[in-house]
Amino acid sequence: MDWPPPDASIYRPPSIPGPRARVGEVLPGLHQRALGTTSAFIVITPDEESGEPSVAVIDAGWRHFHKRPVLNYLRNIGYGPDSVQQLIATHWHPDHVGGMRSLQRTTGATVAAHRVEAPYLSGVSESPIPNPINPMWLRPLLWPIFAPLTAPAFAVTTALEDGDTLPLLGGARVIHTPGHTPGSISLHFPNEGVLLVADAVQRYQDRLTLPSRWFSSDMAAAKESVRKLAELDFEVICFSHFQPMRRGARAALRSLAEWVS
Repeated sequence: MDWPPPDASIYRPPSIPGPRARVGEVLPGLHQRALGTTSAFIVITPDEESGEPSVAVIDAGWRHFHKRPVLNYLRNIGYGPDSVQQLIATHWHPDHVGGMRSLQRTTGATVAAHRVEAPYLSGVSESPIPNPINPMWLRPLLWPIFAPLTAPAFAVTTALEDGDTLPLLGGARVIHTPGHTPGSISLHFPNEGVLLVADAVQRYQDRLTLPSRWFSSDMAAAKESVRKLAELDFEVICFSHFQPMRRGARAALRSLAEWVS
């Protein structure tokens, strides 16, 4: 496949267009609720015996802003706060977990995150949460904006590991995809043919790129994570900051994996 060299788009300044529309239902049981430049994902899984639905929310948007849009979306599709049984954090950046504590308190749901980042998220780490901004010269300029939006600590009930399976839509496999952050995770829904990559991969029109180096901790690890994801079987890729890719998704990711190799 003749795929454009990704170097120019991999190492470009960050561009975060975000899903312009609310996106809505990606497929039965999986919804993407756009939250400005980020997203929350809602997974509805019927119980095999009773048929009663179990609701999980993946990521919670920015602090102060996004709990209400998530809850309103749930109400619009027929679910109240008490329906939410599990919250899942894909990584610790404030545009993904800023609203997690508030959503946890409202729903009473448990929270799952990767083992590496659970101590930061729960506030028990002896080290401060890492600064998400690279390069270093940019930190004093942007940190005053991001600092007030840093996620408040919340209880992490389940520390996830690579290869764990969550009871979502017949089984969602946890894929540890470090690079953007040390404990970033993606979720593979093999029964549905969906790969939810959060920020491990970005989309620019019909091309895929690595996460922005301006907000990533380890670009070498990010490349390895792309190669790892490209080995999976799927038809649709879901991103936190972009519309889902429904056509040619697997070929696009494999092409990116070849280029970064």
